[in-house]
Amino acid sequence: MTRRRFFLLFTVCAVAFAAALWGSLSCGARLEEANLTPAQEQHLRGLIYFHFAVSQLAILGVVVLVWLRHYRWKRYYLLVSYNEKGLTLDPPGIRMPRARVYRCHLGNLSTAELPPADAPVLVYPMFMQSGSSSGTRLTTGIQAAYATRTEQPQLYYQPVLGASPWLAEAAAAVIRPLLQEETGVLVVAHGSNLPDPPPEPRLFCRRLRELLPGTEVSCSYFHQEPEAADVLRCMSSRHILLLPFLLTEGLHTSRDLPTERQAADSGKTLQRLPVVAALLTSYSQTPQP
Repeated sequence: MTRRRFFLLFTVCAVAFAAALWGSLSCGARLEEANLTPAQEQHLRGLIYFHFAVSQLAILGVVVLVWLRHYRWKRYYLLVSYNEKGLTLDPPGIRMPRARVYRCHLGNLSTAELPPADAPVLVYPMFMQSGSSSGTRLTTGIQAAYATRTEQPQLYYQPVLGASPWLAEAAAAVIRPLLQEETGVLVVAHGSNLPDPPPEPRLFCRRLRELLPGTEVSCSYFHQEPEAADVLRCMSSRHILLLPFLLTEGLHTSRDLPTERQAADSGKTLQRLPVVAALLTSYSQTPQP
């Protein structure tokens, strides 16, 4: 049950209880009136019993809703990042009860506090791209950690963070005020050791083009074709907004991204945007319409 549906049904039960209480009091007040016929008195007493039954059903409905949300559909959430830098980041667009959220990273899976095995566990890989780290390494690490505790919870693995449509929303919110004439966006992602590039950066660029119609959005990689420097030279826009498709600041942001000098050699200017963690933080703190 979603949070929105829970509060909607809870509101319906509360309104029903308030209406039944008001109806009972109103009928009770009318019973005090003089010159009521026996038939009218019987009718009013029947309405009081009806309103009492509705109020009890409303209370029962609230009890059932609370049970369904907190017990019957109980869930734990395990957020796994690549290292310590991504520990504080939440999956965008998802509201989770803080008491049921557990955080760890690949390096401390064997010693981290993991969710109990008395309810299903939703595993959120806080990685920008799918690959061996978010796949085999993650699943084997979690299974080994639970095996040492002789527990076997139900594990449900969610898509990596880089596949979230909220990333493009956050990036578009930052880019729109910066758009000028002949402005393009160059997305630079980490390559992989697989023959084909990971799909998440291309999916992100496609969503960004839909959110920024008319804006040139190009996808590139470092350590894999198409290389960022080559794509930068081929872009038709004169002012380039460089968007690192990386979770946090690190060695790659200081060593592997295109530089302003490379842009100038191609007759362009370059402006670097924040990494994804900073984009999501600023987006979550901005009131949304």
